[in-house]
Amino acid sequence: MPLVTDFETILPKNRLSFTAAGPVLVVSFDNAVAAQRRVPNRRAWGHGFFLQEGHSVLGVMADDTDWFRCPALHASLLALRDRGFFQNFAQVIMTGTSMGGFGAAAFSSLAPGCRVISYTPQSTLHADLVPWETNHGKGRRQRWDGLFNDAAVESRQAAEVYLFYDPFHSEDRRHAARFTGENVRHLRSPLLGHGLPEAFDAMGLLKEVFRKASTGTLDNAWFYSEMRARKTLPKYHKEMLQALARHRHLKTGAAVARRAFETFADPFFAEREALFTAATGNILQAMNQVDRLARAQRLRSRARAETPERD
Repeated sequence: MPLVTDFETILPKNRLSFTAAGPVLVVSFDNAVAAQRRVPNRRAWGHGFFLQEGHSVLGVMADDTDWFRCPALHASLLALRDRGFFQNFAQVIMTGTSMGGFGAAAFSSLAPGCRVISYTPQSTLHADLVPWETNHGKGRRQRWDGLFNDAAVESRQAAEVYLFYDPFHSEDRRHAARFTGENVRHLRSPLLGHGLPEAFDAMGLLKEVFRKASTGTLDNAWFYSEMRARKTLPKYHKEMLQALARHRHLKTGAAVARRAFETFADPFFAEREALFTAATGNILQAMNQVDRLARAQRLRSRARAETPERD
């Protein structure tokens, strides 16, 4: 690998932060939550892990949730491409989640032959292309003409595009469906919602997903076998309850909520059981469920108050 030194580029709405380490370059794009954090010297998503893996890291940092639509950012990334920056590396990996998932796919054309690892990506917020999109209000108000405006098109030059999304999340499913290239791998992650990296991390899966996808060795059978662990997560059951409520499966929803409460002892599930029960028309039973929950919470509070503190 030719010598490439660390650098920092400050832009009106973005920051490019490069750390040299190894022959593989990971380009990590901020998500909207990261863009709202005002943390001094903030690093790119996954920065520490990627360095531990021996990879160089280019963080495409966002100071605003403008979905990387700033022309100054486009010009800076094109300048890096034109001076051969991406060609310095044996392999380039573009990654991110949600807004960052869009960025990873949309800017992958800067490094043809790269691999894209994109979690819950939004393909574009261009109103003419996705008129059904109603989320991400600030992002939709940006200018979506010009360069890098459709990730589904820009990612066609990538070697592989790994898309992770929950097919029960209607908007994420529709965005994923716009990626139709032969290089696209659709990795469906049912009932885990929009925050897939957090769910994968809770399952102990996130790091290995990256390792396998970044080397082109992620096997569908392995992935779907590992995905069975999602059933141990409260998040999985919460997403299931959302789906059951949406389709008015009320008795099933009450039963799922009851089992989840017995498993996780989270009052959220007891409250949802009461809501589902009330929605079936059985108000008295729902009231009894609420009363039982209130008594249990009072007993827990009393037990905590009576437990002596340890020195």
